[in-house]
Amino acid sequence: MRQAEREMARRRLSRKLTRPKSHDCDSPDRLPYPCYYLCADCGWLEDGRHGDPMRHDEARLEPGACPSCRATAWVDLGSQAVALGYREAEATTEDLADERAWGRSVGLGALLGGLATAALGLWMPQAIDATSLLTAAGVGVGTLGALMTRMVARHARSGRARPRRWRRPLPRPHAESRVEGIAHGVIEGEQSRLTPLTREPCLGWAVRVWSDEGLLLDEQSHAAFTLEGSEASPLAFEAERVTLDLAPRGILRPAATDDAFVRFMRRRGLSPHDASLRVYEAHLQPGVPVALVWHRSPEGSGPVLSQAPREL
Repeated sequence: MRQAEREMARRRLSRKLTRPKSHDCDSPDRLPYPCYYLCADCGWLEDGRHGDPMRHDEARLEPGACPSCRATAWVDLGSQAVALGYREAEATTEDLADERAWGRSVGLGALLGGLATAALGLWMPQAIDATSLLTAAGVGVGTLGALMTRMVARHARSGRARPRRWRRPLPRPHAESRVEGIAHGVIEGEQSRLTPLTREPCLGWAVRVWSDEGLLLDEQSHAAFTLEGSEASPLAFEAERVTLDLAPRGILRPAATDDAFVRFMRRRGLSPHDASLRVYEAHLQPGVPVALVWHRSPEGSGPVLSQAPREL
């Protein structure tokens, strides 16, 4: 219920930002490089359509329907004012959710405290200074209950929250559905991609950005590759057809003056100056043993690739 309320509030706030005043590339408010459009309904990141290059106000147009959810409400992250407004809308939504969660936690804590007080009153009716003892016990148990409820709620939200911004191969596989096939082998292909933050050659990469409230960004990309050494080898895959499940190499701490990092964050409507964000990057190299898993999913969805835990 909380998740649904938070998403509804976020969508109401974000829709106020889906009507950019101008697409003029020379506007001082606009960033000097192409940025994504953000679907206000599902968080998908999409490039804009290109219009007449001779007309600055139509050089980059809003996308059509979202390829993920088919909605048409877009947040133009190329406008610094719009991107800032959307971040503030996100913060406002989380503050409202936190207030409701804290109220429920205090209510549960008070209930636990009341029950504890009643129980001690029955067990220790003749205790010295019973009133003070029972009051202290009730307050202690109530506070502990509120804090524990709050901590569990925050952990559950950050662990299961849908990313606010995402870009992954479509259609998305149903990773929780029944496994229909597994192939093991060694991945081969040309290192035609660069990791966006560390700028290393690779076959594919994945970046996740976390805040204290959950997953803000989940993005990945990969080039074409083949799977060698499997029973049905070689298996060939086109670019952006496989979902990558890669282990990050640890948290990155790029400087806010790093041009690649600043551009990466701003293109996605994130602040490069927010030191509380946790940034993770993973990459896929040729010659690495991997496992490909096919799930029962919508027609056209590809497998999930993860680095194989065993030697082949």
